[in-house]
Amino acid sequence: MTSTARSRSAHADRDASLGQRTKITSWHHERLAAVYVRQSTAQQVLLHPESTRLQYGLVSRAEAYGWARERILVIDDDVGKSGATAVGRTGFERLVTEVSLSPVGLILGLEMARLARSNLDWHRLLDVCALFGTLIADLDGLDGLYDPALYNDRLLLGLKGTMSEAELHLLKQRLYQGCLSKARRGALTFALPSGYVWDADGAIQFDPDEQVQAVLRLLFAQFEELGTLGGLLRFLARHDIRLGVRVREGPGKGQLVWRRPNRATLQNLLNHPLYAGAYVYGRRQMDRRRYRPEHPQSGRVVMAPSEWHALLPDRCPAYLSWEQYERNQARLAANQARASSVGAVRQGAALLAGLVICVRCGTQLGVHYQRSHGRPSPFTYDCVARRNHYGEALCQHVPGPALDAFVAQHVLTALAPAALELSLAAAEQVEQDRASLTQLWEQRRERATYETERAARQYQVVEPENRLGARTLERAWEKTLQAQQELEEEYHRFLQPQPHVLTAEERAAIRQLAADIPALWRASTTTDADRKELIRHVVERVEVQAQGTSEQVRVRITWAGGGQTEGVLVRPIARYRERTDYAPMCARVQELTGAGWVLFRSPPRVPTLQLGLGNTRRRGSSRAALGPDEGWAREVAGKLDLSPSSLLDWIERGVVRARKENGGWRRWIVWADAAELERLRAYRRRDIAAEHRRRWTAVYTGNDRQKGSTP
Repeated sequence: MTSTARSRSAHADRDASLGQRTKITSWHHERLAAVYVRQSTAQQVLLHPESTRLQYGLVSRAEAYGWARERILVIDDDVGKSGATAVGRTGFERLVTEVSLSPVGLILGLEMARLARSNLDWHRLLDVCALFGTLIADLDGLDGLYDPALYNDRLLLGLKGTMSEAELHLLKQRLYQGCLSKARRGALTFALPSGYVWDADGAIQFDPDEQVQAVLRLLFAQFEELGTLGGLLRFLARHDIRLGVRVREGPGKGQLVWRRPNRATLQNLLNHPLYAGAYVYGRRQMDRRRYRPEHPQSGRVVMAPSEWHALLPDRCPAYLSWEQYERNQARLAANQARASSVGAVRQGAALLAGLVICVRCGTQLGVHYQRSHGRPSPFTYDCVARRNHYGEALCQHVPGPALDAFVAQHVLTALAPAALELSLAAAEQVEQDRASLTQLWEQRRERATYETERAARQYQVVEPENRLGARTLERAWEKTLQAQQELEEEYHRFLQPQPHVLTAEERAAIRQLAADIPALWRASTTTDADRKELIRHVVERVEVQAQGTSEQVRVRITWAGGGQTEGVLVRPIARYRERTDYAPMCARVQELTGAGWVLFRSPPRVPTLQLGLGNTRRRGSSRAALGPDEGWAREVAGKLDLSPSSLLDWIERGVVRARKENGGWRRWIVWADAAELERLRAYRRRDIAAEHRRRWTAVYTGNDRQKGSTP
């Protein structure tokens, strides 16, 4: 370039600079000049201090524009925060607020990206600046001074904001694709769960600590035996078993710490395919609908295995086989309380909960428990699908105890040939559980001994004159000695109730119980949960089909191996007329009555009228035992349009004046004249809810206990 051309370019730059400065007027100087300082991450603040220094140096540029130093406002609240969003950026919100209150005449920044990487936030700032006449100085190597109220300046600023947002998107996309490429090769490193570490070659290996490995193997073995997450958690808590975890960040990074397990931790362990030897990436992916900018780790959802980014089997040592991992996943899914799954074993007397299927609807029958008043809880298996979805009546219902007894009898019959194998397996399982727990205790004792010896060595190498350090090490040594003593005491308490191996008496007791499976089934030490677990191991489902309202229920048991057993269950019914042989029974009774036979009197509280055949002796029609204004209980109930059972309840509570006849059937005789009938009708129409509220809100005086309330 010639000297003439250079001189001409210098004059052009000087003219452009003077043109830019003409945008600054006196009323701009009357306001503040705001310098916005931001770095995206804390790492940039530590490793790139020059950029921070340049941004703070914009204060001198504001002075060159004519602002006094005391009129320059430095906003650096967003140092170490990303500009992708305005959420959580108090400095950006403060800048917008200052401009809105009209005390800012000029905003200075090193680049537009410092202000906002989002067009939404960037254009919001431009709108506010255009409204209040605030200038923007973009000092990215050029002396750019822009007025958002001018069309050309607004167009250029908008283009810069778009480029800034696109630049961030390209950077993220490039890094994300790089991570995916490494993950598909199994080379991407990430935080490993408990029991695994990265070695020097970048491969996944077992944690070198043997106790960490033993705890995880025991954890998976116990879940295989117990089958529920809650049962596994209770087992670990009962034996005070803790999980070894490597610290992932901070001063103690890489150190091994022991933490109490919780439900979420156990669920993550059981669901992680890494324990089956598979390298996996992308199990949790970002869902933008659930993402909250103030929580950077939010929005992650668990994806189906088919949507994982990488799944490479047999890439690392495994704690369990892939088949066992799949069984665990199926068991966890079946334990969920859903209509499509069996569900976990829960409290309750119903042994077939989740297994009973309606043949008509194809849905599970729910368990309906009734009030027992201290007695064994009666329950039924009800098909409520049509009632819940369409408001229809129950499809069918089966008495629970009868169906449980029917299926249990077939289960015990099927298990009888395997009695010897069950006894041997039970004895072996008990010994394995005791050996695993004993091994954990030995490892805990070995670790406590090491910690004590280590503290002793540290105390012994300190100089005797250094009493400041010696006293601290002495207290640490005493603390480890105390912890070791407490652990030894707990270990001896653990050994007292359960020896290392089974005694001859214990083996004989196990064989005897296993040989007599029905006795083991009825034993007081066998809980309903144990019976349910046993049934679920051999029974896949139980299909039932009630034959109308009769006493017959067709039952088909599908065993775990695929075989089926069919039978007919006789259930209790409320009326004889619902029996399948009711018509022949009526014909036989009429035949006997015509031949001169007389029905015997029914047992107490079960009158022959319940048979639905009428009273063949006709003794109830006599009114010789009745006094003035008296009538039989059924007659009075009919006059009151009341059920006999409700009238009997009134009699027992003293609401009605009644007596029993002398001799005969000892039936109830109720006194009720015209006034009494009106009183009883009014009592029947009373507000029961108000009566209950009055009863429970009244002040207790000690005389409120009575058999029943009177109208």
